[in-house]
Amino acid sequence: MTNFEWGSKFHVVPYGMLYLMSALFLGTAVIYQPEIAIAAVVLIILLGVSISKPELISYFVLLTTAISINFLYGGSLFGMEILSLYKLAILMLLVPCILVNGLRFKLSHPLWAMAVLLFITFAFSIWMPQMTASIAVKAFIGLSLPFVFLLINWKKEVAERQIRIICLLPIVSVLAGVLLQAAHLHSLLDVEFTGAIRIQGANIPAHLAMLAFMGVAIPFIEIKRSPQHIRYFYTVLGLNFFILIGTGTRGPILALALMLLYYFYDILRQYLKGKTYYMVPLMGSFLLVIVAVYMQLDNIKKRSFERSTETGVDLSGRAEAWEYFLNKASDSPWTGKGLGAVTVANDGTLYKGFVVPHNEYIRFYFDGGLFGSILLMLSLLAVFLLVYRALAPPVKAYYLLFIAAFLIYSFSDNTLSTVQFIIPFCWYLNCLYRSSQSTDSPQKEVIR
Repeated sequence: MTNFEWGSKFHVVPYGMLYLMSALFLGTAVIYQPEIAIAAVVLIILLGVSISKPELISYFVLLTTAISINFLYGGSLFGMEILSLYKLAILMLLVPCILVNGLRFKLSHPLWAMAVLLFITFAFSIWMPQMTASIAVKAFIGLSLPFVFLLINWKKEVAERQIRIICLLPIVSVLAGVLLQAAHLHSLLDVEFTGAIRIQGANIPAHLAMLAFMGVAIPFIEIKRSPQHIRYFYTVLGLNFFILIGTGTRGPILALALMLLYYFYDILRQYLKGKTYYMVPLMGSFLLVIVAVYMQLDNIKKRSFERSTETGVDLSGRAEAWEYFLNKASDSPWTGKGLGAVTVANDGTLYKGFVVPHNEYIRFYFDGGLFGSILLMLSLLAVFLLVYRALAPPVKAYYLLFIAAFLIYSFSDNTLSTVQFIIPFCWYLNCLYRSSQSTDSPQKEVIR
């Protein structure tokens, strides 16, 4: 079965009572809580679209990751933190997509690893006084949700379209940032205390850099995998590269260095084989890198060398944070402090921005110890391997460099716990796996 029988269920709904209750709720909310009324109307409209056109709502959900909603609206709604409410809302909107397309559990390893981490938390972890069961459960839900996007059995043509949308996210964020600045709601640029000027779009610079990382790395793969869309991917690659450089975020730039070097090697090799038309992307790419580096050289100097530090290079407080969290975790190295414990570990010694250590290896070592962190990494490697096996040989080198870049990036930022990275990342892995298969998934692999 490929479609959920929505129509067969409609006759059991008492529509008169439903409409009356909805009208009473919205009428009361307009008087006492107008923001709740607006949110409810928007949610009802989106749910209606998700039922009638589930693939359209998937595009909308993807586009919402271009905006860091928790930095634009810092309060709560319906008694919930805005980021938690956002995650719950996108899951609700995607339920019809799951009902129509079904789930494929071949890439479910990280979800099972997170479940084991939760078990370790309650059975073996040494809790700090500030740690509570609600923190652990909340962390489990928040960290596990993005891995659900590895499971949805998208149709191949929908998956291909979603890949192109993921590449647009940095551009969408910048355009949204322009509109927000025009409305005096959010600044397009961020000026640091060092004097460095960083583009942030509808995010903070670090989050826009995460989107741009994906927007640069994915086109390298797709140019090789989908030559019929080569102009599109070259265009978004160039724009996203400028956005990435403009954020002034060093981690993703360094992480992508190997992929960029291999790309130059690859097209130079093709040119030397007599394919002279490769001279255009070769020279264009080389010129793009030179211009981008020249434009951001001053910012990089300000962010890296303006302050004298023990490490010689200014790591924006990361070295101190890593040492702090490692010392805190030293009395429970095997099973950690419990899932989510890292979020309450900063006692004020560190800058308040270090709610987590900006290093995912240390973060999950702190929460789950060596057992938990190694298990999670192995589960991710299992997913990477399954996707690798599905790819055509010419694509595999770029894919491996993409995964290597992710692993390097995870040393300096919150790649597994930030919406702007982990949702597009998991979504792309699923779409790449789905698009690389020659036929639709066998029925026995899909649960509806």
